[in-house]
Amino acid sequence: MEKRISKLDVPAVMASLMGISLGALFLWTTSEVGFLKGLLLLIGIPVMSMLVPMAVRQSTRLFSSLRPKLSWWHGLWLLLFLSGLLFRIRTNAAIDESVLDPWAAYRMAMVGATAAVLAGRLFLRKTAWIGSMLRGSVGVMATYCGLCLISTLWSNYPAWTLYKSLEYSVDIALIAAILVAAPSVRAYKSLFDWTCLLFGLLLASVWVGAVVSPSQALLPSSGLLPVQLHGVIPAIHANGVGQIGATLAIVAVSRLLSREYTQHNRALLSVLLGIGAATMILAQTRSAIIGFLFGLALVLYFSKRLGFIALLGIAAVLLTSLTSMNTLVQEYFRRGQGPQLVESLSGRVDWWEFGWEQFLKQPWIGLGAYTVRFEVLAKLGETETSTIHNTYLEALLNVGILGLMPVIAALVGIWYQITRTLRRYRYDSPERQLALEAVGVLSVLTVRSFFTTGLIWHPSLFFLLILGYAEFLRRRWKHMVSQPHQSMRTTNR
Repeated sequence: MEKRISKLDVPAVMASLMGISLGALFLWTTSEVGFLKGLLLLIGIPVMSMLVPMAVRQSTRLFSSLRPKLSWWHGLWLLLFLSGLLFRIRTNAAIDESVLDPWAAYRMAMVGATAAVLAGRLFLRKTAWIGSMLRGSVGVMATYCGLCLISTLWSNYPAWTLYKSLEYSVDIALIAAILVAAPSVRAYKSLFDWTCLLFGLLLASVWVGAVVSPSQALLPSSGLLPVQLHGVIPAIHANGVGQIGATLAIVAVSRLLSREYTQHNRALLSVLLGIGAATMILAQTRSAIIGFLFGLALVLYFSKRLGFIALLGIAAVLLTSLTSMNTLVQEYFRRGQGPQLVESLSGRVDWWEFGWEQFLKQPWIGLGAYTVRFEVLAKLGETETSTIHNTYLEALLNVGILGLMPVIAALVGIWYQITRTLRRYRYDSPERQLALEAVGVLSVLTVRSFFTTGLIWHPSLFFLLILGYAEFLRRRWKHMVSQPHQSMRTTNR
């Protein structure tokens, strides 16, 4: 009688056949494209083919759950996001020739609509945001806005200074209004979700541009990677692309470490982490990668993953000491630049030295807010660059030492409130879980602040988001302390 294969043998036979097939495919692939690429293809493609459909379903479900929570202030947040999209790059000469071109009018319309709604709600006594704008860290940044507005009096470009100062003031006013309108940490969390959704779509547009128009999105690079990723429509420099990737990646990490998020959205967060990491690596934004690593260390520390930190540290030491990884990392971070250009931080040090000389001419009151591109960079022949690529020097040049003080004070205050929440609240409390995400994002923003002016430039939505959340926590804690009879369920004690 012919022997039949039992039911228990069938899986073993199938596994053996799949193993043989995969082994043969691996040998053929590595012979064609090399060992590392072959390994990535054989692992990456199956994993992504399983995760992406799940991620699409989970993102649809996430948006459906978010939609009922959207309010009027989410709409205004969207307007600010849209106003920050860049569809053309103007030189100083183009600005002098036509200050209000169609895209500038579009930007002004978005900001103006936001200001009109805020003014209307204040006039109709629906949202009393003036008092909110004068308190805590938000009030400190409002002080900076006030100094920028006053600098119109001595600016050589008063109209430019006035508009740009008003533009940033609208940003601060909106976050002050949201603090009045958001009744709970769950409501404020919806703003986190909304912001991540918007920037997720923006990141998707970057990758669509890379597929549709690779010649414009993947610009040549002389570094370890032959190309740098840029945004096409809207236009986003590689540094901005890298920051978006790093920020969304750290958000994904912090949420993967949270029980609340991982119950239903693990695939979506895993895909977001993978795409975010791939984006910042392909964009070759060194400061964004450093900011991500700094944020990753803090997120793991505050989530009490000390063993995982030790494991990563040991793995990094072994890789750099036993393999050529150290050389590859150094080559990647050099981006094909010579020692002199690396030491000058891609020429930024020359800008900063010249900017410092200009600052010393008016150290207390500055040159006038948002005039650096005209007063400093234009003298260096940089006619398309709008900032000096350093938040603190930009603030000094804008409104002098008096202007830098509130920026520093606000940043220190934000760090204090976020880290205090991580120490005081229970591990599973919504306040702490959101603070864990905030500390990761804040780490990226803080590192990048030494190379960008996002903290004081319209519209830095992630900074405004963290600024508002820190002030939300401060007011919430103050309210709890003032009413000790209420339950202190959120403290670790």
